[in-house]
Amino acid sequence: QSVAAVVPFNVVKVYHLNQLSNEDCWLVFANLAFPLSEDSENRGTLEKIGKEIVKKCNGLPLAAQSLGGMLRRKHALRDWINVLESDIWELPESQCKIIPALRISYNHLPPHLKRCFVYCSLYPKD
Repeated sequence: QSVAAVVPFNVVKVYHLNQLSNEDCWLVFANLAFPLSEDSENRGTLEKIGKEIVKKCNGLPLAAQSLGGMLRRKHALRDWINVLESDIWELPESQCKIIPALRISYNHLPPHLKRCFVYCSLYPKD
């Protein structure tokens, strides 16, 4: 709604979307986090942790997608537990205007990609 309000002359119709159910959000996450070609010995444990992470995504598909894609490359239990137990989830909305899952995925980016974000942020609006 806030994005549509910025469009001049209100030519954009606002579509109110509901959040995904936990099951649908899990499907988005799992589709990215668990490639079909891979089957690790920790998969069952990772799925349990992943389902807890998905609950924290609050039905937001972008959050599930970004975390699933990030965790796809991480096979250590410790990495998944770090995401689940991150303090970022607890930040109040007034202190953090970014969806916690997106902030977590940014924190786990390799340094060369973080530089790309910083570089792009230097461009002025419009």
